[in-house]
Amino acid sequence: MAEVIKIMRHSLSARLVVRALMLAALCVAVPTFAFGQEQNDRTILPNADRSGAPVSRSESGSAGAVTVPTQPNSPAPSATSYNWKGGYIGGHIGWGRGRADTTFTPLPSATQFIDLAPKSLRPDPRGLSGGAQGGYNWQTGRFVVGVEADISWSRMSGTAVVTPIIKNNGSAFPGAGFLIARQDTKWFGTLRPRAGIAFDRVFLYGTGGLTYGRVNYSANSDFRPGVPTSILFFQYPASFSKTKTGWTAGGGVEVGISKRWSWKTEYLYYDLRRESFTANPIPANPPFQVAYRWETRAHTFNTGLNFRF
Repeated sequence: MAEVIKIMRHSLSARLVVRALMLAALCVAVPTFAFGQEQNDRTILPNADRSGAPVSRSESGSAGAVTVPTQPNSPAPSATSYNWKGGYIGGHIGWGRGRADTTFTPLPSATQFIDLAPKSLRPDPRGLSGGAQGGYNWQTGRFVVGVEADISWSRMSGTAVVTPIIKNNGSAFPGAGFLIARQDTKWFGTLRPRAGIAFDRVFLYGTGGLTYGRVNYSANSDFRPGVPTSILFFQYPASFSKTKTGWTAGGGVEVGISKRWSWKTEYLYYDLRRESFTANPIPANPPFQVAYRWETRAHTFNTGLNFRF
């Protein structure tokens, strides 16, 4: 009996030892497992940073938003990206039509002259022109202002002839008499400011300023009586050239083709003012004279290229 009790005691002690060992092992294993699990969580979380720290999650379990550093606000784009500022030179070709109303006034009066009633002719010159231009622009946003000078060689010319000559009483002067007026514009130029609005590569502008030019004027009142042939004929010739000044105004559009090149088309109206001349007769026949007065105006259209630098 005593032997049995002894064996049971040994068995109980053994169980206690085993349980104590199992408890100790469990106490060691639980922290290790928790630590390993934490390491695994750090590895598999897709939103973890490089240090391994997991991104905080909301109560619903989704990953919180990550704050991304932002760059400073970039400057607002300018109103126009094409740069119109700077100097330029270029060339152009064009066409013009003038207004050259020419009046014939008999002196000392129509009543005394008898053979000529006051008359007006229109030898409106027209033709091609071409030349060069240069200028400079300043730009603030869309607003562009500048100054331009140009020079054009011109083939604008016109002639008007009336026959027969109408006398002061309304009847025709007998014979082959005639009135003639002519105007030739040899060259003209302008010096003017330009101002307008740029829509990126398109620049719309108005302009106006000084104009100048060289103009040839001529006219004649040629009295050629019929019969009797012994009667003398009289002429009242006028022919001269003059450099004139006046004013001009107009507008145009210029389009940027590339950084350096632009194309423009432009309309200008110019007025070189009136010119007068009083002609004496050939042969002399005082006190009779003919006074001429020419208008010198024109509408011009041109197109060309500018190179900006």
